Amino acid sequence: MDLLERYLAAVQQELPKEKQQDVTRELKANILDQLDAMQEQAPSLTDEERIHSVLKQLGPPKQMAHQFAPPTPLIPIGLMPLFSYTLAMVFGILFLIQVIQSSLLWLGNENLGLLLMLKHMAGGFIRDATFAFSVITFGFWVIGKEQGSACKSAASWDPAKLPQLAKPWQQIELSDIFIDLATYLFLLLIWYPVFGQSLASAELSIHSRFLLQAFSPLLLLGIALCAWQLKQRYWTTALLKCNLALNALLVTAIVILAWASPFYSSVPAQLPWLTTEQLERSITITLLIIALIPGWEVIRDWRRLQQFDN
Repeated sequence: MDLLERYLAAVQQELPKEKQQDVTRELKANILDQLDAMQEQAPSLTDEERIHSVLKQLGPPKQMAHQFAPPTPLIPIGLMPLFSYTLAMVFGILFLIQVIQSSLLWLGNENLGLLLMLKHMAGGFIRDATFAFSVITFGFWVIGKEQGSACKSAASWDPAKLPQLAKPWQQIELSDIFIDLATYLFLLLIWYPVFGQSLASAELSIHSRFLLQAFSPLLLLGIALCAWQLKQRYWTTALLKCNLALNALLVTAIVILAWASPFYSSVPAQLPWLTTEQLERSITITLLIIALIPGWEVIRDWRRLQQFDN
């Protein structure tokens, strides 16, 4: 029986303290039942041979302990599809940024060879992707912890507090929340680099620089609204009104920014083939197209509010 006690001790060592006694007692009873059954089937075997055979079938102690107390993954299984989707989207955006920045650097520097440009692009992408992976993983770990805490407090829930989800669109998908959150974080991180540092030799006009600084808090409000949606997970009248107001402000800000002419005071030296008029027109058209996205959400939320009133 010494081999059996050693096996039980090894399994117990891999278990949480609160489960050690119960699991060890149950496992020992199961093993003894198997030994009794094997004694009737193979009476010629010694006790040590029977114990060795049963333990061999059960597997290593760590594997057996995980059957009774599975290890908690860093990212919950239910969040893995969204976690993978978020990583792919963010990595794609970061790669695109590195391609644009490295290409502009290569065009503006005659002494920079193609291999050095590729090295610069790869190094920048690896640096940014590592940071993004750490931040996203930490965020999903926090969300998993909150979900676990919510499950533990399930016994105290009150049925009277169930939301009235009369409309099919009231439930907010996690993918929609994280797409909005990633967009706001992306804009917040590249707001100034895109309009300033990526075209390093071009100076923003005073009017444009003031507008960029004035409208930046809208991105922080968008992040706060995403956090509210993560906690609420369904549309209410208050949440719809806040989302409508934020998108209306974003449309106004983008349109004002689009007509803030001149946007750049001069054409960058990296782009000698682009005139000032062409650059200004391209920025205006791009911003107006971007304004269509929050504009559509304003119309959508307005119609949903009307459905609430009805």
